[in-house]
Amino acid sequence: MAIILVILLAVVLAWLAWQGWQRLENQQQRIDEISQQASNSASQEALSALESRLESAEAQRSQTLDDTVSELRDDFASYRSDVNSTLDNVLSQLSQEQETDEREWLHAEAAYLLRLANQRLQLERDVEGAAALLRTADERLADADNPALTPVRREIASELAALDAVPRVDRTGIYLALNAQQERIATLRLNQEVVDAEPVTSNMEEPPTGTFQRQLARFGEELKELVVIREHDEALEALITPEQESYLRQSLRLILEQSQLALLKEEQALFEASLDKALTLLDGYYDTSRSDTQSVIERLETLKQTEVTPELPDISGSQQALSEFIDNRYQSRNVNGGEA
Repeated sequence: MAIILVILLAVVLAWLAWQGWQRLENQQQRIDEISQQASNSASQEALSALESRLESAEAQRSQTLDDTVSELRDDFASYRSDVNSTLDNVLSQLSQEQETDEREWLHAEAAYLLRLANQRLQLERDVEGAAALLRTADERLADADNPALTPVRREIASELAALDAVPRVDRTGIYLALNAQQERIATLRLNQEVVDAEPVTSNMEEPPTGTFQRQLARFGEELKELVVIREHDEALEALITPEQESYLRQSLRLILEQSQLALLKEEQALFEASLDKALTLLDGYYDTSRSDTQSVIERLETLKQTEVTPELPDISGSQQALSEFIDNRYQSRNVNGGEA
């Protein structure tokens, strides 16, 4: 019985222990469930709060981004406006500098043309060439379109009028006229006969012999036979030989060529002196009673009156005026640049 009681007691104790363990396990399970439920509820609330914060942060970030983009757009628009304005100013300044450079080139070109015109007139006495250069310089100043250049252009106009008043010398026509007179002079007749010089012959076949007195007497007799004395009421003109005639015509030709050279070199005194000498030879040795001789003389006298070296005006006024204008412009620019 005791053993049975012990066994029963052990069984009862085991059943009670198992029941207690079951209850403990159930309680633990409920506790876990409650804890899990509590944990899930906290997590959900935390997740909701996190989502809310994330949504708020996203909205704030989007707003900030929109504000930043808007500010960037405004800054970019302002920057682009400033760049365009700066670019416009730079282009305007470049345009002004280009216009200034173009004017400077026109001023320099006009100054060169005026200097060349003075050299052409002074060194070559080329009136037409100097006038053409002055007109070209005036065109360059007109292209510059600067009222301050009016005094310079006024000087150029005055100088052009002075050049137009210079007598024009037809040097080619005068040169050819002198050539024609040379050809005509070659056909003119002299006012003296041209004789051939004949050798003097003597009857003395043998050299004189004997004493000095006898030889002298014999020489006197021979001389009487050679010399013939004739009496004339009028003066006789000296006869010239063919060699003398050739020398005369050659001299006259050289004198006219000298006048041509004086014409080309524009030496008035030499030109007139050469024609005077030619007229003297014509009057002295040619038959002036003939019409062809008179025609040549009249033509040479007319050519002698030609002014082959006309007085030239001074055209340096425009060059000096433009040089002063350029100097003043340069000094003014330096002063303005220093103040800036």
